Amino acid sequence: MKEQRHLPALRAHIEQLLSKGWVIASRSPMTLRNGSRCYLVSHGMLISESPSRAA
Repeated sequence: MKEQRHLPALRAHIEQLLSKGWVIASRSPMTLRNGSRCYLVSHGMLISESPSRAA
């Protein structure tokens, strides 16, 4: 059977994050959350959204 998944390295990285306690907060757009840390998957990239910090 032919592999039909796209971006297997990104998928593997996301699976690793999930195994370390991250959760899928949203599927559209794909958003991963761990406490106050958040990652967004956009155009095949995992983008970190850092919490706002007071200067």
